[in-house]
Amino acid sequence: MTPHYDTLIINHPDAGFISVAGDDSCAFLQSIITANVETLPVSACRPSALLTPQGRVLIDMMVYRPTTDRFILRCDSKRRDDLFARLRRYRLRRPIEIAIEPDVKLFLVIENKAATQSEKLAPGHKLDQLADSEDIIISCIDPRNPDLGTHILANGAKITLSVDRIDIWHATRIAAGIPEGAIDLTPERALMLEAGLDQLGAVDFEKGCYVGQEVTARTYYRGLVKRRLVPITITGAPPILDSDITWNGKVIGNSKTAAPYDDGKAICLALLKLSDIHAILDTGNNKNGSLAVNGSPASLAIPNWMTPLPRPSK
Repeated sequence: MTPHYDTLIINHPDAGFISVAGDDSCAFLQSIITANVETLPVSACRPSALLTPQGRVLIDMMVYRPTTDRFILRCDSKRRDDLFARLRRYRLRRPIEIAIEPDVKLFLVIENKAATQSEKLAPGHKLDQLADSEDIIISCIDPRNPDLGTHILANGAKITLSVDRIDIWHATRIAAGIPEGAIDLTPERALMLEAGLDQLGAVDFEKGCYVGQEVTARTYYRGLVKRRLVPITITGAPPILDSDITWNGKVIGNSKTAAPYDDGKAICLALLKLSDIHAILDTGNNKNGSLAVNGSPASLAIPNWMTPLPRPSK
C-alpha cells in the first residue's frame, strides 16, 4: 500500500467482552490461556487463546489490562457466551468475578489512505474528543503490528463517534498476516503455530502450564508445523468464504477472511501446506498465473515478519 495518512476512528461491530477481576484474576488467567498475563503491563493488551486439551484453538482473544487486578477479554461476539461459560467452569472457588460486559465498545484508531474526505478527522476534533472522555476504560497500541493502530475500549452507552469502515481495518489486518476470529482460526481445528500466533506474542513457552500446553510446546520444539496461514492478493472483488485456491489446476486450500484492497484487488487469508507455499515462491510467486482464487489470478503476499518460512516437517 502507498501510504497517505488519514486518521480514522472505527467502531468494531463484532466484539464481545468479558471482565475478569479480583486479587486472583492474574493467576487464574495465567493458568488457562496461552499468553503470559503476569508480564502484561497495566494499560496494555496482548493476543491470546483458550485451547482444547489437545492443543487446538478453541477461542482466540485479545487481553486488555486496565488495572492490576482487572482484565478484559475480547473475542468474536458469537463466541463470547461460550468463553464466559468455560471461564466460569475453570474458576472453581477462586476469589474472582467474571462478568459479561455488554456496554463495552472497541474503537480502532488507524491511519489509512482509504478514508474519504468526509471521514477524515481534523486535528483537535473527534479524536481528542474521544480520548478525553470519562468513559474510556483503556487505550493501547495493538502489539501485533503497528499498522493496526490503537485500541480504545470505552463504555459505549454515551459514545456514538465512529466511522463505519471496518473493511479498512480488516484489509490492513489481513495484509499483515494476522488472523482473528473463528473464520481464520477454525474452533477445535486450528493450531497456534500454523497461524503464526507464537510470533505475534499470543503464547509464552516459558510461563508454565495452561490448557493445551503440552501439545503446543511439543509442536514448537520438534518443528512439527506442516501448514501456514498466509495472505493472498486477488484480482477483482473479495472472494466468498471457502473459495477454492488452486495452483497448477489443483485445489490447495480455501479462502478465509477477505476484504477489498488496492487498485481493483482484494486480499484474503488462506491456510496452505508449507510445501505448496515454497513451490509457488520457488517458481517466482505466480509469474505464470498458475495461482488463482475462484479462477481469478492471485499472488502470495507474505509479510516480512513471517520470513523466512520454515520448511515443511516430514
